[in-house]
Amino acid sequence: MPLLLQARDTDLAGDTARRRASISLILSLMATPVSIWLFTNIEPLWTRILALEGSAFMLGATALGGVLAVAPLVAGIGFLLAIWFGVESVYLPRQHRSPLIDKCIIGSGLLVWFSPVLAALGSAARGLFEGRVHFVRPPRDYFLATDPIAFWQGIGFWLIMAALFGFLAWRYWRNKLLAAKA
Repeated sequence: MPLLLQARDTDLAGDTARRRASISLILSLMATPVSIWLFTNIEPLWTRILALEGSAFMLGATALGGVLAVAPLVAGIGFLLAIWFGVESVYLPRQHRSPLIDKCIIGSGLLVWFSPVLAALGSAARGLFEGRVHFVRPPRDYFLATDPIAFWQGIGFWLIMAALFGFLAWRYWRNKLLAAKA
């Protein structure tokens, strides 16, 4: 009996990728509510664990910490794998075509791949609009009025990051989008 993510003998490569995308999406959709529930109810859960003593406390704290660490990872990685395998399935041979689902998958894939570009451009535009560039770690604010050199370096940083992210996303999508036109 083959595992869920292994290719079946009768499947084409696109069918296998689509099945992997479906399984990854299901894992992501199951782990997301669990993660949200855990983080919104962390106080009552931790209060129950604090009442325990000895090895029961250690086991409960370890289990809670493990679930708090693993559930968001499963949700995020499952989503990214669903997008990855979904996009790959569109461009691989399959037994059955589904043009509407393919367009939705391509649209969501483009959004996911190019969203870092949009975020970096948004940070640069926000800095220009507000007259300050803010960095979280280490906490820094560079104001145009008081420190113009550092301000423009911050704007340049966001533009360079947008160009880098855009280049990497374009390298992935270039052959897929240009091959579809040809």
